[in-house]
This record gives sequence, structure tokens and C-alpha cells, in this order.
Amino acid sequence: MSFFNNYIYGSNEYLGRLYLIVSSLITFGLITLFSISTDPLSINSSFMRQLIFIIFSLFIFLILNQINVKTIHDNSTLIYIFSFLLCFVPFFLAPVENTYRWIDFGFFYIQPGEYLKCATIILIAKYLSNHQLEVKEGYIVIIPILIALISSFLVLNQPDLGTAVIIFAPVLPMLLWAGVSGFTLFLLIAPVITIIAASNNMIFNIWGVLMFIIFLAFQGNLLKRILIYFANIFTGLLFPFFWNDFLNGYQRQRFIDFLNPDLDPMGSSYHIIQSITAIGSGGLFGKGWGQGSQTQLKFLPVQESDFILSVIAEEFGFIGGISLLIVYALIVVFAIIAAIRNKDRFSSLLIYGITFTFFLYFAVNMAMVMGLAPVVGVPLPLVSYGGSSLLVLMVAFGLLQSAHVHKPRGVI
Repeated sequence: MSFFNNYIYGSNEYLGRLYLIVSSLITFGLITLFSISTDPLSINSSFMRQLIFIIFSLFIFLILNQINVKTIHDNSTLIYIFSFLLCFVPFFLAPVENTYRWIDFGFFYIQPGEYLKCATIILIAKYLSNHQLEVKEGYIVIIPILIALISSFLVLNQPDLGTAVIIFAPVLPMLLWAGVSGFTLFLLIAPVITIIAASNNMIFNIWGVLMFIIFLAFQGNLLKRILIYFANIFTGLLFPFFWNDFLNGYQRQRFIDFLNPDLDPMGSSYHIIQSITAIGSGGLFGKGWGQGSQTQLKFLPVQESDFILSVIAEEFGFIGGISLLIVYALIVVFAIIAAIRNKDRFSSLLIYGITFTFFLYFAVNMAMVMGLAPVVGVPLPLVSYGGSSLLVLMVAFGLLQSAHVHKPRGVI
């Protein structure tokens, strides 16, 4: 019984419920993969490969439960350096699918960029926990932003836009959680939003007005705020550089397809059109397990990984899709409760960073398959086929469990 309490429930009912939900998601993912696999019991099928990945990931998860979170804190720099250097290895190997994201081991691949996600969160959490008395100062944001930017830029050159975005995005809510002011964070993200908004005149004008109102709402030197406002407006001039030199050709095409999928329905827009068709054909209750026409007849590409939500929506309908969303929301809620209740600063920041990354996973994937965001190759967490993604998520949840179980005595 003590084994069950330590490994499943930790020392708190919230995390116990959390990991029961995680287990149910993994099981649901296996059931879905079984339904779309041509020969699911073959050793080379996505179902069998995922089953092997799950067994290995659970083993890693149990090991991390035994490691005190202080050990993670003390070795965070080494963990980051190792993960960072690992991302260079694919550049010295033959490309896989015309990219340098993967290391080929024959039977399976690993994606080093996935592991850099956790390593970046760990290092930023350490830095912010070690400098807690300085969070009110503006300069505290420089090092975390640089860590996230360097990591994202490396992965972006593999190229992998989706992973790069997920690596960088958690740094902002982590800074907010650490106590950095909302206005300071707004100053950081405003130039990025301005560059993106510059792609459309109407959106750029709306953003310009909204940004002006926000700048007026905050207290401080009026002249300084006006100068910063116009500096942000002029960053919109960087959009041509961002579009032509920063993004690869296929990434630009995905943004074009997102804005107008009817331009090339049998070519570059085929994925998203088939995905929306599969989701819509499922109706309220779905066509039944293994009965989806879009999926069983293989009209839907990449259905075992990036577009597995479309399979779920077609086979289990709107009810199945919304149920999955509720389960993901419960995981986020339970994890945030754990972060709030944990009074150790490093542990709290670590849990929050992991939770926000997990949120990005499912939010971006769900928006992507429904045509609400460009296709960026982000899997549905714990459900999609993919060894690296699954392993990193189980490592993340293992770290979350360790941060909770090994928190200082007297902390509820």
C-alpha cells in the first residue's frame, strides 16, 4: 500500500488523481492507434512501437520519482548543456525527411529538441529561484529570455517551428509566476505581436490602437511610454525580414494555407482540409471505434501523430473530443494546485513551467487540426504516436511528481 501511495498518489490526493488521468490518456491513445493500424500486432506498427515507448517511459518516470528535486536543481546547468549539445548531433548526420531534427537508431528515432524543452524549463526555474530578491528589477528577465531564445533559435534551424515556439513560450508565464510585473512582460511580447500583426493592415491598425490604450493605462513617465509605443510600431517594418529570411519556404506555405486553405486543396492544404472533414463527419457521437471513413480509408495523412484528434472526433464525435479537452483541463488544474501549494520556489516554478508547456501542447494541436492555427507539427500529448514526445512528457510529469513528493517538510 505504501508503494501505491508513494508512486501514484505521492503525498497528496491532487497528484493521485492527476496520474490516474495521465494513465487513462495513454491508454486511450493506444486504443486509438490500434483502431487505425493496418496490422496493429506487427512489431513495426505504430501501436506496438508506442507500447514499447510507454513501458520505457514509465520506467523513467519511476526513476525520477526517487530523485530529490534538489538534485535536479543542483545539476540543472549540466542537464541543459547536455540537452543543448545533443541538438547539434542531427546536423552531423544524414537528414531525416529533409530536416535535422532526428537521430536515427534504426528501430526508432529520438528528437533532441523535445528534451531541450524540459532542460530549458529546469534551468530557467533554477535561475529565477536563485534570484528571487531581484524579480522586481527589470534586468532579471534578461538571462531567462536569452536562455529561451538561444534554445529556440537552435531548434528553429533544424528546422522545427512548433518545438521552437513551445520551448520559448513558457518563459513569459514563468517570469510572471516569479513576480515580474505584467507591464515588463508586455514590453517583451509587444514587438513580437507587432511583427506578426504587420502581415495584415486591419490587424495591425487594431493592434496599434489596443497597444496605445495599454501603454496609457500603465503609470510612469508619459514621454517614455510614448517613445516605447512608437518604437514598437516601427518594429512592424521587420515583418518582411521575418517572412522572407526567418521562415523556411514550407513554413511560409503553412501560414498561407492557414489564411486561405482553398488555394491548394489537393496540395499543401490537403492535410487540414481532410482533418476538418474528418472532424465534421463525426457529428455528435461519432461513427464508432474503427469505423471512421476518412481515417480507415487513409484519406487523412499523419493520422497517428499530429492529426490523431481528427481520428478521435470522427470515431467518437463531439462528445469524445470535448471529453478529451475536459481531461486535459483537469490535468492543468491539478498541476497548478500542486504549484500553488508547493512553497519551495524552484519546485513551484518547475511545476508551473511544465504545466504551461503541457497546456501549449494540447492547445496548439487542437487549434491546428481544426484550422484555427497554422500546421506546426505539435503532437497531441500522451495520445499521439511518438516516442520522444511521450518520453519527454513522462519525464516532465516525473519531475512534477518529484517536486511535490520531495518538497520541504511542513508544506501541505
